Amino acid sequence: MERISVQDHRTVYEQMCKDYLNLKLLAQNACPDREHLERCKNSVREEVHSCRKLCRVTEFDHLVLLLEQRNLLSLLKPDLIERFELALDAKDVSCALKSYRNLRHRDRRTLLEKEVEKIKLHETNDTLMPSAVNTKRDKYLQQRDKVYSLLQLEIGKSWKPFGRFLNVPPAVLEEIEDRNRQDLKTRIYEVLHWAEKQFADDTLDQFFVVLLKALENTRRKDLKRKIESMLQE
Repeated sequence: MERISVQDHRTVYEQMCKDYLNLKLLAQNACPDREHLERCKNSVREEVHSCRKLCRVTEFDHLVLLLEQRNLLSLLKPDLIERFELALDAKDVSCALKSYRNLRHRDRRTLLEKEVEKIKLHETNDTLMPSAVNTKRDKYLQQRDKVYSLLQLEIGKSWKPFGRFLNVPPAVLEEIEDRNRQDLKTRIYEVLHWAEKQFADDTLDQFFVVLLKALENTRRKDLKRKIESMLQE
């Protein structure tokens, strides 16, 4: 079988990230008030195993972040979104989830989890990196969805200064804003996505350094500490 290139994997992964984000945004849009949020919370109560933490959840975003922090919901584990779809009776979420499962099943399981490991093994002789750097990069990739979700939830109106510290050109920031004037989360996602794409797969450890520095310069050391904590798990 012909080996899939690293670039092909990156393209697939980027599209999967967009599809996963779209699922979360559709579910969020279908949850307009506290009553619907309570339905969603009740639908995952058994999995969370913490009434105290669920009681603290006052926004749909917070519920998603809680599930992602507990590794109950992720790019590879979208199934709990079906609970939200049933609780909210949201047909558009159901259709998007069905499409995600059908079209991305092989990508999520075989392509990403198995083939990427094969690529790493095949290319070991081409690019050798210190084990400490590999570890940092691999941990970032493992926690990437959680990092993106946290920043989408917490950066808020500081997204543009944050983007500038990530070295995103002003013209690109303006384009992102024009495309997503009513969608702050997508703006933050696209800023992160653009900044990360400037680094090759084998230099993502450098992007991680830039990311933490950008948070520090944006005066969000609290988020910097949270992300550092994530990568120590």
